[in-house]
Amino acid sequence: MSYWKGIVTGASLVVAAGSLIAATVPARKLGTIDVERINVREPDGTLRLVIAGRDRFPGEFVKGQEKPRPDRRHAAGMLFLNDEGTENGGLIWAGKKDASGVHAGASLTFDRYEQDQTLQLLQTDSGDRHNAALIINDQPPSQPEYVAKGPGAKTPTTANRLFVGRSRDGAAIMLQDAKGTPRIFLRVKDDGTSSIDFLDQDGKVVRSLTPNG
Repeated sequence: MSYWKGIVTGASLVVAAGSLIAATVPARKLGTIDVERINVREPDGTLRLVIAGRDRFPGEFVKGQEKPRPDRRHAAGMLFLNDEGTENGGLIWAGKKDASGVHAGASLTFDRYEQDQTLQLLQTDSGDRHNAALIINDQPPSQPEYVAKGPGAKTPTTANRLFVGRSRDGAAIMLQDAKGTPRIFLRVKDDGTSSIDFLDQDGKVVRSLTPNG
């Protein structure tokens, strides 16, 4: 065996031995990781999940391209993207108290394909007023060319269809028609009074049922 062949063979044995040792050593466990943002991608590079603090929270993703969303700079959270790299839901939360009072809340949303949310769990707190609700919306089918949902963007009409939760003065269930107009309103106020209101196509109460009739 020549000198050079001996070196190559020896190096190969070292690499093989190193690989064997690495295979028998368990994966390293990290106790704590401090990061500002984590991007989770598929093997082909498609972004599927972003976890970020407030200052590094992303804009809106459409077909893998990020669009600015200055209105999202108030909360930290997670942004979910579909197989095409387009946003399809998210989880955000925020909370602080300043001279003007408490400003806090959280939101979990599920989007229709290339549209805004059809299902939302929402909680808000302004100190003297707090709401918590399940909200269901109608969203039209995706358009031939996706339109960003950012401020000022021209988007198809969204219709609120169901609200279940706490309103300004008590618990409430509101059912709305395809135009988003309230048609049935069930509520129990904080003082204990309750009612079921039926509304017309203009949102005006046409009949009201109470425990007394």
